[in-house]
Amino acid sequence: MILKHIHLVNFKKYKKASIALDNSVIGIFGDNGAGKSSLFEAVTWCLYGVAQSMEGREGVKQQDLIRDGQQEMGVEVEFTMGTHTYKVARYLNAKRGTKSRLWIDGKMQARKSREVTARIEQDIGLNVKGFISSSFIRQKELDLITSKIASERKKLINRLFNLRVYEKYEEAAKTKKKEKENELQVVQLQRKEKEKDLEQLPDVEKALQELKEMAEALKVQYDTVKKESETVKNEYASLEKEYQIYQNLQSTSKLMEKDIENTKNTIEQRKKDLEEIEKAVKKRKSLKPEYNSFLDLKKKFSSLDKTKVQYDTKVNQLQNLQTEITITQKSLEERITESKKEITSLKNQEDELKESKAKLETIREKMSELESVPQQIEEEIQKVDKIKEKEAEIYAEKAKYTSRITDLQQELEDIQSIGVGALCPKCKRPLQKEHLDELVTKYATEIAAHEKTKEKYESKENHLIEMRKELDIRIKELKKKENDLTNLKKEEHTYVKAEMKYENIQKRIIDCTVKISETQERLTKVTQRKKEVETLEKEIQKLEFNPAEYKLIKKDLEEKSVIEREMIKLDERISKKEDVEKSIEQDEEKLHTQEKEMEHVKSKLEEISDIPEKFDNVKKKKEHITQEELKISKEYTEKKTLYQERTKELERLHRVKDELKTMKKKQKELEDIILVYGILQDAFKQIPVQIQSRLRPRIRKETSALLNEVTEGKYPFIDLESDYSVTVYYDGNYYPISRFSGGEKDLINLCLRVGISRVLVSLSSQKSFARIQSLFLDECFGSFDIERRKNLLAALTQLRTYFAQIVLITHIEEVKQALPEAFLVEELEDGSSIVIKVK
Repeated sequence: MILKHIHLVNFKKYKKASIALDNSVIGIFGDNGAGKSSLFEAVTWCLYGVAQSMEGREGVKQQDLIRDGQQEMGVEVEFTMGTHTYKVARYLNAKRGTKSRLWIDGKMQARKSREVTARIEQDIGLNVKGFISSSFIRQKELDLITSKIASERKKLINRLFNLRVYEKYEEAAKTKKKEKENELQVVQLQRKEKEKDLEQLPDVEKALQELKEMAEALKVQYDTVKKESETVKNEYASLEKEYQIYQNLQSTSKLMEKDIENTKNTIEQRKKDLEEIEKAVKKRKSLKPEYNSFLDLKKKFSSLDKTKVQYDTKVNQLQNLQTEITITQKSLEERITESKKEITSLKNQEDELKESKAKLETIREKMSELESVPQQIEEEIQKVDKIKEKEAEIYAEKAKYTSRITDLQQELEDIQSIGVGALCPKCKRPLQKEHLDELVTKYATEIAAHEKTKEKYESKENHLIEMRKELDIRIKELKKKENDLTNLKKEEHTYVKAEMKYENIQKRIIDCTVKISETQERLTKVTQRKKEVETLEKEIQKLEFNPAEYKLIKKDLEEKSVIEREMIKLDERISKKEDVEKSIEQDEEKLHTQEKEMEHVKSKLEEISDIPEKFDNVKKKKEHITQEELKISKEYTEKKTLYQERTKELERLHRVKDELKTMKKKQKELEDIILVYGILQDAFKQIPVQIQSRLRPRIRKETSALLNEVTEGKYPFIDLESDYSVTVYYDGNYYPISRFSGGEKDLINLCLRVGISRVLVSLSSQKSFARIQSLFLDECFGSFDIERRKNLLAALTQLRTYFAQIVLITHIEEVKQALPEAFLVEELEDGSSIVIKVK
């Protein structure tokens, strides 16, 4: 894998940046905090969806990678691998999430984030942690391998060389073995249960034979009783029909006796009704003259009643109209008086509120001038916050340079104090005068450069302080105006109530004026309605209705209405005479027929009088034989059911016998499979051990060659123990890495890390190993002296045989001259960063 192009949009400090990389040793320069490392964080995030700063407990969230104030970011990375060109694009929207694409040789290969990440892991041969560990070497991570405990070092080597797959295979074989062992335990347990179950087979066979003999004997006995039962049942069925006829005749006889009695009672009652009708005819004849007089009086009252309805209606209309005119006229006159009083009062209030309205207009003009003040305050406060953030950043940078200047001055004093001929505190060689002068000049130059950078930061800091003071003055002035605005709002609130009251008064004056006008119109209409009263009085006189006469006739009619009710009852009773006579005649004929039918039924009952006794005897005999049949049948059924159950049990035991044979065979198969999985588990466990034992000499060789070249033979060899602990050869002996100084330790660790990467690259053509041809070193020169830097650069140039592309990220300017290609990362005044190709 060789990086060709990186394009960023709103990633961390970058608004928009593009960088094209060649196959060479490339330098990325710039001040600390400018965003150099962010370029390659972007590469990792684009390929895997994870950035270095997102790792660990204190890692940032993915949304925190988006540049401040933006909602979306994106990174596009183009690289070559073998003969193929890959292009990966990954974009993140704070609301809509992540969108990713992968093209290989211009053809779309994946459209979803997970698919893109999976394909990158598959083709490159590393997950994100392996990719970072094998390709990115940072100063703070140089002791990643040597500082870990033995088991962790082996795991790290397994991850770098993709040997973890054998751990998975070992775990899979172990899991399968455990599953089969559990399955074998189940089979063994089931086999014991089935063998124990088969012990009862002889007893079941013997019991089954005994049940068969008992069931056959009961069957013969049951067949005999069954035949006898059928004979009795046939006899019972024959007599049952005759007995049913007997019972039906008895029931019919009783019903007929009751019907005859009812018919006689009905005839008697009808004759009494006929006598009552004759009495009613005589009484009606005596009441006829008095009833005719009542009808004449009723006719006269009916005529008066119709006139009364008209009379009552018109009298009610007259009374209602007179009442309405009186009440309405009084109400309308009072309403007009009240409205006039209200208008006078409202006009007095209106004059008082005119002055308040004028003051309100003046207040609102002042408020309009101040309405933008809160927004201005907010904007100025935001500016102050940004300046404070910038001051904090500058203070941190200034402190860093101050600390570095102090360290350099102390080192310079140490070197100046030891003099010519003493051992150099850096390389441990005797100091020559030229070398001493060179070191003093180098430290003085570096201190001066740092002092200059520090002064630049102090200048920026002073400028920011002045800006913040100006903003503080501006904010105080705006807050004073804001206070004035608050007071005006309170005053406005007071006058707004007066304004609303003024508008309400004007509206009420108009309403009262309209109300007076409408009331006067209604009063005119009420006066006109008095003519309707006169018209109604004339119509009442024309009716000539006398209420007293009406009441007298009504009272007389009510007293004589008893005669009318009596005549209606008599007419109703007399009208039934013909029906009653006809009904008596029909009932007498019906009685004659019923008596004849009754004699016929009694004759039949005498003919079959012995049937009840015969039926009772047969019924008892049937019940006895049925009980006997049920008893034998039940016993036979129980034995037969038990026989069937025992037969099924015998069949089950034979099946168990067959299953036991199969189970023995399965047990043998499981034991063989467990043996195979055990062998596989041991084999997969040993494979990484064997591979690691073969990798150690190659890593040792590559690291020793690089360390020897960088230190000019001072440390020609390193050794790797079986647990990957490191020792370094010096002056005839091997020493643990903890013995060496910080700078030497960093150099040894760097050579070890590069050596591992060289071995990875040399294995890249083989299946299952990472295919990486790019190496990134982040701030790895900080603890080295000038001579060591030159040696390391020369060694890295030699690494081009293994790495087509080596990228150095550093703030040390003097390294730039030794590189064929260089980029500068610069932070702008607004806090964003840009990338410029300078060489």
